[in-house]
Amino acid sequence: MQANRWWWRPEGAIQSAVALVVVFLILAPVVPLLMQSFSANALYAADNTATLANFHKLLTDPAFGSALVNSLLFAVGGTVLAQAIGAVAAVLVGRTDMALRGMIGTIVIWPVFISHLVITTGWSIVYGPAGYFTMLWKQHIGTEFWSLYTIAGMALVAAVTQVPIAFLYCLGSLRSSDPTLEDSARAAGLRPMQIFRRITLPLLRPALLVSGILNFVMMLEAVSIPLVFGRPAKIELLMSYIYERSISVGTPDYGLVASAATLLVILVLVLVIVQRSILKNPQRFVTIGGKAQRPRQFALGRWKWPAAAIMCAYLLLFVLLPLAGVVGYAFAKILTPLVPLSKVMTLANFETVFTTATYRRAIFNSVVISVVGGAITTVIVTLLALVAHRSKFRFGRELDIISLLPRAVPGMIAGIGIFYVTVLITPLGWMRQTIFLLMIAFAMRYIPLGYGAVATAIMKIDPQLDRSARAIGADWWFTARRVVIPLLLPAMMSSYALLFVYFFKDYSTGVFLVAPGSEVMGTTMLQMFLSGQTGPAAAMATIQLVLTMVFVVGLRRLTGVSMHG
Repeated sequence: MQANRWWWRPEGAIQSAVALVVVFLILAPVVPLLMQSFSANALYAADNTATLANFHKLLTDPAFGSALVNSLLFAVGGTVLAQAIGAVAAVLVGRTDMALRGMIGTIVIWPVFISHLVITTGWSIVYGPAGYFTMLWKQHIGTEFWSLYTIAGMALVAAVTQVPIAFLYCLGSLRSSDPTLEDSARAAGLRPMQIFRRITLPLLRPALLVSGILNFVMMLEAVSIPLVFGRPAKIELLMSYIYERSISVGTPDYGLVASAATLLVILVLVLVIVQRSILKNPQRFVTIGGKAQRPRQFALGRWKWPAAAIMCAYLLLFVLLPLAGVVGYAFAKILTPLVPLSKVMTLANFETVFTTATYRRAIFNSVVISVVGGAITTVIVTLLALVAHRSKFRFGRELDIISLLPRAVPGMIAGIGIFYVTVLITPLGWMRQTIFLLMIAFAMRYIPLGYGAVATAIMKIDPQLDRSARAIGADWWFTARRVVIPLLLPAMMSSYALLFVYFFKDYSTGVFLVAPGSEVMGTTMLQMFLSGQTGPAAAMATIQLVLTMVFVVGLRRLTGVSMHG
């Protein structure tokens, strides 16, 4: 009887509603995907039977085996490169007296805020077969020694997009590490490089392992790189395998696509579980405890400026030049060293973007989805954190666990699942040509991102504050509104900033969901680039870069909130 009354109290109704909304958002795309993978026909077909034929067809398809091997090689290569570069950058910025380390540390994380599609486009414009730098190299030196149309080339581009993840994890680990061991080694007479090699680097192991798994997962999810560089060379990865058999054909093989997507989700889910188990047992990596002190910096001596020069060269060649290539192409008819830039300068690409209704609508829709959808998702993840960590809701722990599941669903596959939801649940069919469907898909995709920012902050707030409020008669909802949420506002703003940026730069989730009237910038740019409209695509990418920069800088100036640290 008491339990029944709980459901009707405001706190019970709110907690139950939050749980239902979150469970629906997270599980809705996965369930129909599983159903389709075991169905003989399309889900909407009247006559349907259960079958394993889809998996048999998939596993006996030589193209799938090749795509799987290519994906693993690509992901391993890209992850190793990203971890190596990120770790070196973190050590130089966080633990040495390297010159310009503040500026270098800022630029290293830029790819976090930039769509991988934009970075990929920039690499194609600058380092592709007809790229600006490639032509310049041929003109003055001879045949180029690199090719992006290989698994190694694609892995290099992917590594650049993921270096910030390894960098931030390693930097955080270095700055919070206990300096006692280093001090003891120093007292024992070890030289700085011996201390660094034997003590400091081994302490990076957990950060490298956790960020490495995350980067490996994100490599498997990559869409733009295999489409831009793998497709012309006929190199298929798992995501391009799914794309080609769903988007690029007249009648998609729904069962084959769903079974391939299901296997990929299972693979990624296993990796996410491994990562979570590592994070749950940090004590296995602890070497020694002690008072919180800031670790000493290693003096580089005469290597202070050469180290900075190497890092600046990396940033210039791998990050800044590709971005400059995108912006340069946006203002040019063609970008080549064979023709002076002054003779090909034009605003025609921007004119095309602003005079084409579809492109204007894509920009407007992206802004609306990011501003409104990011705000709504921030509210959802805040309520989720309150229910999971600051209530007596009986399924709070399960909600905390399930909140991470979307990390196991790649963006394009989440889009397929959301599309199936609108097919199966007839009343939701009206959403298929609206931005509301994309807003829901993005919210589902990035719940773990926003939730992580808020949940981490809520666990730092002393529960005694809640108990004190309850002791004077305040109920759960009053306590949440008046005590906990005000203390969470900085974390909520950080969550909102992250969600805005990721909503705004997303291009893969909407591949299956966009329709006339619901276009977004990311998917539109992908279609433009694949169809050879490089100039207008570069112009739209430049607009996206400017709007992202204005939002991030403006939010930081207004609120003082940082999106990393």
